[in-house]
Amino acid sequence: MEHRSSSVPDPNEIAELRARADAGDQDAAGRLGELLARSGDREGALRVWARAYGDSSPTTKRLAELRAEDGDLEGAVSAWQVSDAVWQNREGLRQEYLDSLDADERLEDDDPEDWAFIEEEQLTRMLAERGDEAAIAKLRAQAHAGDSAAATLLATCEERYRRRKNATTRSESPLGE
Repeated sequence: MEHRSSSVPDPNEIAELRARADAGDQDAAGRLGELLARSGDREGALRVWARAYGDSSPTTKRLAELRAEDGDLEGAVSAWQVSDAVWQNREGLRQEYLDSLDADERLEDDDPEDWAFIEEEQLTRMLAERGDEAAIAKLRAQAHAGDSAAATLLATCEERYRRRKNATTRSESPLGE
């Protein structure tokens, strides 16, 4: 498949990728999601990626879902685009770009463990801000173990959760108090 810089994907390529993705080809699904996202169909891209990679990338899937719930479709798409599953896709747009470079121009890959760690931190923060007990317990354990960043994040998340809970309680009060 040749490189296409246009934001409108080739309908034949989309049909081929969709058929391959429906047959379980994760590489095709990854590329399909990228092309859909590039053309502005963020929701379509999110569905394709969640279906293809959701079981093997549960952290990415949950992070993308939370961002979408918050109305941040661009952030949800970004979570998938930088995920290991999409980033390392042999048929993906990044690989296509790398293949177009001379050997001297090739970039080093990111360490997948680094991104997985960052992604897990983001998910923990988002869940803790929503009052998720498991996420809060995780931050507490890290804080008690001397992780000052976790302690700061825990305090911030607990404060945001309290504010969110108080705002909900006031809006549900019959007197609006």
